[in-house]
Amino acid sequence: MNTQLVNMLHLTWEPVGVFFGNTTAACEFTPSPNKRNCVLPLLMSASRGKIIGMDEAGCTCPGGAVGVCFGDGYTRGNPNIHRLLSQGMGAHVPEGIPEKTKEMMREGERFFCDEEVGLRWKESTPFLDRAYPRIVFAPLHRWDEIGTPDLVYLFANPDQISVLVTMLGFHNGKRINTLAPFGAACQSILYAAGQLDQEEPCAIMGLFDISQRRAALKDCLSLTLPYPLWENLHKDLDKSCLTTHSWRKIEKRL
Repeated sequence: MNTQLVNMLHLTWEPVGVFFGNTTAACEFTPSPNKRNCVLPLLMSASRGKIIGMDEAGCTCPGGAVGVCFGDGYTRGNPNIHRLLSQGMGAHVPEGIPEKTKEMMREGERFFCDEEVGLRWKESTPFLDRAYPRIVFAPLHRWDEIGTPDLVYLFANPDQISVLVTMLGFHNGKRINTLAPFGAACQSILYAAGQLDQEEPCAIMGLFDISQRRAALKDCLSLTLPYPLWENLHKDLDKSCLTTHSWRKIEKRL
């Protein structure tokens, strides 16, 4: 696989390929259906070198199921998500939940001013079911073991994101080649999957979910893009802004 762009950007985290519906890749980790599994650590693990496979049973976070395209995980697993993401559930938190989690559920994430607005967001979510029966995450250097990914998921700092957003318009002259919708930490995958069938697809910025802004990601956002956009970024690198004095100044701090 071509690593020229990765090297020129000085990416700390290896790009992750997202493979929808894959049943043949040999995976080194498959999350258990008996645990609460957040998708974000799986993406981070893939970026560090592992091939990760996950089916719907192992995707036990309802928002994660939505994010990686296992359909409407909210209806199946958390129909009150609009209350949790707004002003909380108050005294209506279910029994049998750890006290720390109860506190969060009582108060809510407060991403929305009230549950009606939260419900509006939920109902506008473009649920997709591309992942069945399994989704696979793999680092760039191991894509040859699997094939061509559907999407490429990048962890990148503001300098690197700036270059990528710029370069996405390098060959088409469009002002808007990148979208930044709100969603859970993994849900840029869902939004990027929705771009696969577009005539002029966009990349999707993510990691805006402050509940998942982990210490390891202090200086990172994500960019998720259909594979053809990733391929296109590699064209004419010798003419790109990565060869300019502006980038050379930025490179010194990477």
